Amino acid sequence: MAEADITAMKETHRTQQTPLQQLHAELDQEKEASATAASESMDMILRLQNEKAAVKMEASHYKRMAEEKIGHAEKTLEVFEELMYQKEMETTALEVHVLAYKQKLLALGVDININELEFPHDLLLNRSEQNGEDDQSSSKRRLLSLPLFAL
Repeated sequence: MAEADITAMKETHRTQQTPLQQLHAELDQEKEASATAASESMDMILRLQNEKAAVKMEASHYKRMAEEKIGHAEKTLEVFEELMYQKEMETTALEVHVLAYKQKLLALGVDININELEFPHDLLLNRSEQNGEDDQSSSKRRLLSLPLFAL
């Protein structure tokens, strides 16, 4: 009986060994699939991180370019405003000269058409109102910087 038991046990062992080997093979396949999926996931994460870094760098570059353009535009605007101010000062000085010559001509007795040559006494204030300037400090600055001349 012992031999019959051993043979039965061997047979049982063989019958159980086949499903066990199938389970091991299936487990190996699952391990391999998990490893592949993990590797692909890591590759995707690294690729996305690289893309994010590239987009971030590009956005930083465009931001820097925009800031430079804004700075350049502001400087250009300042130059134009200063140029306009200088031209207004020249115009005002010329208008004052015309008034002075008008006064000299009138003092000499020369008859001129007063309506054509008359300018208001607050030239800069009127000019500021025409240009839409509301800032009184710019008007004061302009009035204080008028050239002096004798009548």
